[in-house]
Amino acid sequence: MNSHDRVVAALNFTESDRIPVDFSASGDMLERLMRDLKCGTHRELLERLEVDIVDLRGVVDPVYSGPVPEEKQLPGGITENFWGWRQKKMQTATGDEEQYCDFVLQDCDSVEELAEHTWPSPDWFDFNGFAGRLAEWADLALMASGGSIWQHPSFLRGLDRLLMDMVTAEDMADFLFDKFTDFYVEFFDRMFTSAKGQIDILRIADDLGMQDRLLISPKHFDRYIAPRLKRLTDMAHAHVVKVMFHSCGAIKPLINRIINTGVDILDPLQVTAKGMEPDTLKKEYGDRLCLHGSIDTQYLLPREKPEEVRRTAEKMIRTLGKDGGFILAPCHVLQTDVPTENVLALYRDAVR
Repeated sequence: MNSHDRVVAALNFTESDRIPVDFSASGDMLERLMRDLKCGTHRELLERLEVDIVDLRGVVDPVYSGPVPEEKQLPGGITENFWGWRQKKMQTATGDEEQYCDFVLQDCDSVEELAEHTWPSPDWFDFNGFAGRLAEWADLALMASGGSIWQHPSFLRGLDRLLMDMVTAEDMADFLFDKFTDFYVEFFDRMFTSAKGQIDILRIADDLGMQDRLLISPKHFDRYIAPRLKRLTDMAHAHVVKVMFHSCGAIKPLINRIINTGVDILDPLQVTAKGMEPDTLKKEYGDRLCLHGSIDTQYLLPREKPEEVRRTAEKMIRTLGKDGGFILAPCHVLQTDVPTENVLALYRDAVR
């Protein structure tokens, strides 16, 4: 059984030779792992860790040909992408990490002002030849990522202003959410059309929870997020692509609503958040959702010994992996505070 078949089995709620695993890491963490594990390519790193899914973003992308730079450097070490959102590397105790800054639409007071922004088009991307470049990854499950309804608008508007818009300026919130949803529906529809039958998963990321409560109410999820998320899931399902929805935090009050939009896979199971206990999630949703994640990146991976990482991963496999429907992964992008030996304890030791 290869990696692709292993993931497909999990998505279809059947057991396989072992639990499939997924991986993601920040740029600096990727560089460190490549050095520590003496890997020359991203493919070698995935093979060394026995990872079953490849996130295509940054690995196999369509060709960008837009009228503005795909990415440009601004003064002060700030990077701006084609959407106009800006990031800057900030020093942490263990290394640099990218943070969002300078929210360029935060001072807009009307839809008309928002409309003046240079909004990207899927026409800026060329998918010719895209399918052929996927062939070397066909033994893995292929995941297209980067879709967002709620989180990406906050990178332009600022989270505080976006939250206020949802209550006091609904037309502005609708405008922003539609701009991103319209783009991603068309962008990924073109991707899946160009690579017919080759991509297995569409990943959408919209963090809706804090450690102990929701970030937005169920009423606002129903009003703003659910109909737009359903547009994305309907499009993906028309291409026989499964949909993974990522949200950190205590989101249990929204899980049934998320299922009702057509989501197939829930990520990341932040098990330290309120109400996100693994056994409860498996019991209540494990026959309707493939569960993805569960390995804590706040305390376990940065602070514990490799033996505890291995024991915890084995426990998650026993708890969540029965009858399929589980993909083991960290519950966030691995950052530079995670020791390499703990990465190996998770990927090399626990799943064997």
